Amino acid sequence: MELIVAFGCVVVFFGWIGVLMIRRGLRESKRPPIPPARIANAEGAESAYAKVADVADQTPRKLGKGLLVTLGLGFIAAPWIVLAGIIHSLSNLDMTKGRVLRIRNRARLPELARGDGWSPAEVTLRDDVPAHERKLIGELWLLTARMEHASIAAFSQLSLHLSALGAPARLLAATHRAALDEIRHAEACFAVARALTGEPHTAGPIEALGSERAGSIDLTRLAIGSLVDGCIGEGIASDVASRSARDVAEPTLRATLEMIGREEATHAELAWDVLAWCLERGDVSLHRAVAARVEALATEMTPRLPDLRGADPQVLARFGVIDQDTIGALATARIAAVQTRARALLAREDAALAA
Repeated sequence: MELIVAFGCVVVFFGWIGVLMIRRGLRESKRPPIPPARIANAEGAESAYAKVADVADQTPRKLGKGLLVTLGLGFIAAPWIVLAGIIHSLSNLDMTKGRVLRIRNRARLPELARGDGWSPAEVTLRDDVPAHERKLIGELWLLTARMEHASIAAFSQLSLHLSALGAPARLLAATHRAALDEIRHAEACFAVARALTGEPHTAGPIEALGSERAGSIDLTRLAIGSLVDGCIGEGIASDVASRSARDVAEPTLRATLEMIGREEATHAELAWDVLAWCLERGDVSLHRAVAARVEALATEMTPRLPDLRGADPQVLARFGVIDQDTIGALATARIAAVQTRARALLAREDAALAA
């Protein structure tokens, strides 16, 4: 509610400035122009100069009017443009499968390419579905494969951050094991997507990794990132994969989902270990920042499926795609569990800090 009120105040403030600018610009257009030199000089002795003066007088006025109106419209639109950018950024996190690769606070995925680099094993699916639904399900598995691939780089990024902050060997070792897990996940998902679509899709480059800096890191950012992307993100990914496996009859798909569910759960536990380490090393300000983020977890967006209208829910479930309501219930339960566990961890570390 506070965010809605704050955004409303920003819209009113910028809109007020914009309206003032537009009114100023429109008033400028209604003011009578200064008589040009050829009118002031009835003799016409300076006619050549008069024509230049006429143009020079009117051009700044037109530019001033246009500039004021444009700036006014820009001020009115600015809050909504920013809001659209935030929504677009958040929409990149839809249907998240584990740890998100963030660069400049935006989720990144690899481009699609063609080749055999990320689906070395041939997968044959016995369960048959209509062509439309088969293509749709294949696209969903392809999106999952790209997300799993991005998680590899996300764990490499986490390893760099842990190294920068002097983390112990056990956390670095677990981080690299998690990256190897994500390689298996990506390979399996690309293989399933290929079996469904019949297209040799594979992972292409993640250009942002080579062209943009990921930004600085400190204990507070690492703690909050572990809380959101690890404890919650990977926890939800584990819950969704494990729940999806229940309705899958195809052995290959079920085994893939069970593997992802089991290993994402270990990744979530790694995030709890990283969070605990950050709290052990951090000061009161870090503890307060984490506590505030824990209380704000209820505002996290539920991972959302793409538009699946026209697809049979039972067919989707057979191929590991559960409905949105079930995903929402799993996410809600995970967030509540994370809040309870995080509050207990904070209470313990606060007591240790005060001792």
